[in-house]
Amino acid sequence: MFALKGRQDNYRLVFPKEFLCDEITEKYAKILKEKHSYIYSPIDFVNETIQKVQVLGFQEATVEQLQTGRGTFASNENRIAQNRFLHTASQVNYRSETNPINLIDKTLNVEFRHTLGFCNYFMLFENFFHLYERDTKYDQMIPNLFIDILDNAGNIYSRIEIIKPIINGIDMLDLDFTQPIAQSQTFKIEFKYSNLDFQFIEEDDENKNVITYI
Repeated sequence: MFALKGRQDNYRLVFPKEFLCDEITEKYAKILKEKHSYIYSPIDFVNETIQKVQVLGFQEATVEQLQTGRGTFASNENRIAQNRFLHTASQVNYRSETNPINLIDKTLNVEFRHTLGFCNYFMLFENFFHLYERDTKYDQMIPNLFIDILDNAGNIYSRIEIIKPIINGIDMLDLDFTQPIAQSQTFKIEFKYSNLDFQFIEEDDENKNVITYI
């Protein structure tokens, strides 16, 4: 069931446990336990702090060319002659010859809420260095990510698959004494990816999930 007004929480992005390196998981599991966190699993701790996701979008889908014509105004039998400017060429937009998939901004922005002690920030910051060690093979890096889109009842009806994501940047740690009132601060990690897939998930007569691809 769909409503005419979308809810902001009708999505789910969960990083798999393979997202964090074994060394990071072992180190921060001990820290979380010692600090009496109510979440002991480092990957669950990270997922719990996700605040916002930005994905898809495209730009530069047109190509502009100069074409010979009577001017920048469209021809119309009711337009008086004085307003039909004579020019040698006008700007005309056409569809880009680029593969439509290549027009998509292959960027995934994930915004996290800062935790006390900036624990999740340092966890992700250290994980970046482990992922980028030269002896780390690409099949050992971040697995494909899935963004589930939910309907009003909380059922998954579609899924965006991010293929071969790789970390492109992380926000600076903003330590600021000038703010008189404590605010809920966030930081963003930017991922780039090679490809994506979009899946519709529906139930058949036997109540089994059937995945269709666009």
